[in-house]
Amino acid sequence: MNVNTTKSKSSDKTYSAPALEKGLDIIEFLSKQSSGFKLKEIAQNLNKSVSEIFRMVSVLEKRGYLYLDNNDDKYYLSLKLFEITHQHSPIQKLTKAAAAEMEALSKRIDQSCHLTICFNNKVMVIIQKDSDMDRRFTIRLGASSPLLNSCSGHIFLSFVDAELQQNIFKSLHEQATNKELMRLSSRVKQQGYERMPSQQIQGVEDLGFPVFNYENKVVACLVVPFIHYLGDTKTVGIEQAITATQQTVDNISAKLAMKN
Repeated sequence: MNVNTTKSKSSDKTYSAPALEKGLDIIEFLSKQSSGFKLKEIAQNLNKSVSEIFRMVSVLEKRGYLYLDNNDDKYYLSLKLFEITHQHSPIQKLTKAAAAEMEALSKRIDQSCHLTICFNNKVMVIIQKDSDMDRRFTIRLGASSPLLNSCSGHIFLSFVDAELQQNIFKSLHEQATNKELMRLSSRVKQQGYERMPSQQIQGVEDLGFPVFNYENKVVACLVVPFIHYLGDTKTVGIEQAITATQQTVDNISAKLAMKN
């Protein structure tokens, strides 16, 4: 579940499957949208005619990958892909090991938290737990962000093995120098976690901790988007949250070690 930098043997060959490609184009397009689109709008955005994608959309809807809202005649991506992902054995193990621990952490520190994995130079949320507070930060399941611009990304940059780290650094050469990336990863690894202002939401401070498997390889990152509540002395402070989150990832890593 780390960054995939290898190519398959078939990637150098050219194969054509137009219908499959159209279906994947539709799924990938809708996965990046926060709202639904009508059939005509999907076709326009993909530079296709309605007749070209009509059958693809119909099949995807029939198989449960899309659903049509009859109130606005718009198609939305369902959670079926997410459900399929969670049936994948490594994700299943992570979910079983982390879900209850994350629930307890959220209640303990009055903050939401989420777990990410890393794939193809992006981090993706696979588990999310809300706090019980009236005002809270929630991130969408399946949400993704680039490595260099996120707390999770900094964790993966810092804790992957040396060979994989160098491959990642090469892929990011247009965004940062090797020296800058080494300085970042050394700082995070020495500290053992990342603490940084959110790059997306002002007023939120992200805390990120690595989760390790039985081989002591980083497989996930537990993130707490810490909200500094005003005028409420009953909420847990950030230093206490750091300690509690470290204990939580230790518990998750121990469970993953026991599974093998």
